[in-house]
Amino acid sequence: MKIALFNIQNIFHRHIGLVERYADKNKVRWTEEFEALMLQQHRSQKDYDRMRVLSHFLGFDKEMHPPCFTIKNTMGQLILKRGVDKQIPKASHLTNWEGWAKVDSIPINKVATLNKAKVIKRVDPDILVLIEVEDRASLLEFNGNFLVSEQISPYKQIVFLGTNDPYRRGIGVLAKEGFNLESIKTHVNDFDCSGKPIFDMDLQQYKFKTIYGPDLEVLCTHFSNNTGNPDFFVNRQRIQSEYISSLFANQQINPAKHLILMGTLNAPAYSNAIAPIIKQTGLKDVAKHPYFMGDLDKGKDADYFRLGAYKMGINIKQRDYLMLSNALFDAVEDCGLVRKGMWHKQQPQWKMLKSLKNETHVASEHPLVWSKLNIQNML
Repeated sequence: MKIALFNIQNIFHRHIGLVERYADKNKVRWTEEFEALMLQQHRSQKDYDRMRVLSHFLGFDKEMHPPCFTIKNTMGQLILKRGVDKQIPKASHLTNWEGWAKVDSIPINKVATLNKAKVIKRVDPDILVLIEVEDRASLLEFNGNFLVSEQISPYKQIVFLGTNDPYRRGIGVLAKEGFNLESIKTHVNDFDCSGKPIFDMDLQQYKFKTIYGPDLEVLCTHFSNNTGNPDFFVNRQRIQSEYISSLFANQQINPAKHLILMGTLNAPAYSNAIAPIIKQTGLKDVAKHPYFMGDLDKGKDADYFRLGAYKMGINIKQRDYLMLSNALFDAVEDCGLVRKGMWHKQQPQWKMLKSLKNETHVASEHPLVWSKLNIQNML
């Protein structure tokens, strides 16, 4: 059995607020790269193509993220609200209405969507957890039109649950035939003493009955910094980590079962913010397994281990985790990550998909983390 986690960063469209935050974070690097290309005495066609992409990122094209679009009177069915207690008519030839509507998301480049599917199909997991999915309709279309091929069977169990996220990012769970979803539990309504949700996103629990071995309990979570304030985020990570740890301590989640915890924790394993999960749940991170491997860096960083990275030669900061209970960890036959869909900015560098020509084509800023388990005879 193969199981995988992939923070896909939306499938077909992404909230404009997230795109703008990404642009602000990278603007200095893009500016430096553009200026360096401008100062070159001789430029190739590839340099000119890159300058066009950078000019798009830097906002020279003011229509990059249009905040509004015009809705013309086409006898549609748009609802018009005139007041709290007043009549609510429809836009039609009778109302002669024309106005503006706020756009809160932008489409993802089609090549990027294809690259997301390529990353997943390289592993072809039996159970796949996708973080940051926009809606169930997108998940169904992605499965039916992008993940299925003559060689790869479709996912039969497809579930999408929303979260507390203000950008409407949810969690999708897909499973192939032989892995039957029996129950789902969400923690979006778990509140602290002040009556506020503990999870900025969610902690979701899925129970699978498999014909190949024991029942599996899969936990999915996502710690996301929605405020942009790093100190506040560290405090939120700690609160959520402690709450998850308390569920283990109170036996509401039993680590002795065949348990898998997956998610984007957005912190390296040594971080105090997620220490309760790393140290107190009894689960083991597959990144620490001797079989763990990924696409290695090329060049001078190949034999270097950066603090917080997955392992030597995989020098990207660990933010995504796949953790197993003891029996499942012992059943690991192979494990690793796929980062061929990520764009390497400068150093370190690794082998990317051939279809990844620039940053608009990235599958995600996150790698896909996976593990192959021998669960037969584990009943």
